[in-house]
Amino acid sequence: MHTLIVGAGSVGSMCGWRIKEGGENVSVVCRSNYEAVKENGFSIESARYGSRKFIPNNVYSTCEDASKDQEYDYILVCTKALPNIADPTDILKPLIKSSKTVIVLLQNGIGLEDPYVRAYPKNPLITCAVYIESEQKPGGIIEHGKMMELAYGLHTNKKDDNLDPMKNSVISNFHNILTSGGITSTVSKNIQKLKWFKVIWNAGLSPITVLSGKYPGEVLVGNPGTRQLILNAMSEVVKVGEAVTGGPLHDKITASEIPEYFVYSTESLPKTVIPSMLQDFMNKKPMEHQVILKNVIDSAKRFNISVPILETMYDLLVMNEKKYLEPTGVPLKSS
Repeated sequence: MHTLIVGAGSVGSMCGWRIKEGGENVSVVCRSNYEAVKENGFSIESARYGSRKFIPNNVYSTCEDASKDQEYDYILVCTKALPNIADPTDILKPLIKSSKTVIVLLQNGIGLEDPYVRAYPKNPLITCAVYIESEQKPGGIIEHGKMMELAYGLHTNKKDDNLDPMKNSVISNFHNILTSGGITSTVSKNIQKLKWFKVIWNAGLSPITVLSGKYPGEVLVGNPGTRQLILNAMSEVVKVGEAVTGGPLHDKITASEIPEYFVYSTESLPKTVIPSMLQDFMNKKPMEHQVILKNVIDSAKRFNISVPILETMYDLLVMNEKKYLEPTGVPLKSS
């Protein structure tokens, strides 16, 4: 199998490394770290897998360059999900040469799949919930903890809860690729339920880490006022997620218990975790507020669900982002 990683940052580099370790041919498209990776590959320090060098089969700076040499079986999209700034499917246009290429989305948020279904309706589309402890340092250095799991399913426009996803060769092949590289692989019959469950934490906590003045999550949940704000915001996401997916978001945790579950999990983290949204804000980069907040708000409107906290956080995030993005000439679409 020939696999291409588009966006070889902390997530993409780890996935690419493990897939190559499993015996596959792996190429990467890098941007900010291109020169370092082209010269020396990735230096990975992992508590789970050990310290190793990851030398991809090919390193490219653009998808156009990557398209010249090879047709790919799997393309893993590991870039930031920023549909409010540009069409996320445009970068894949040089790469999609046939309907055999499988597109795999490893990104935060919900509502990511629709643009790809419209742009590439004949290509299989796998959408994932990613659970990983990794951080990228300058010079192609990756620090990784112990967590490395992909939960995923084949995205379709019809309910497929009663089907066995492993009977689909696209899914079974991908499962074999991941497990051969030592990645924990979880095939889901209802991946959207998992993705909505995951976005509860991102939507309920990440924006407040930015808006509070860059406080980390464990500090915010330890303060009574912000703790209750986070619980209320998460409750709004739960209501919308249940309406969209048509049922409970977890088989064992009730809707009323889910916010407390996430707050307790945040309190119990062994070390400070800086959410990716706060990292982007601190580095003056575009934040993924469209797929983490706005898409949730839009879904709430379709089901006539009131989400005043999410709406307030979204508006304030966009205004804060404008302070540093607009002077650089990055276009911001009104939504």
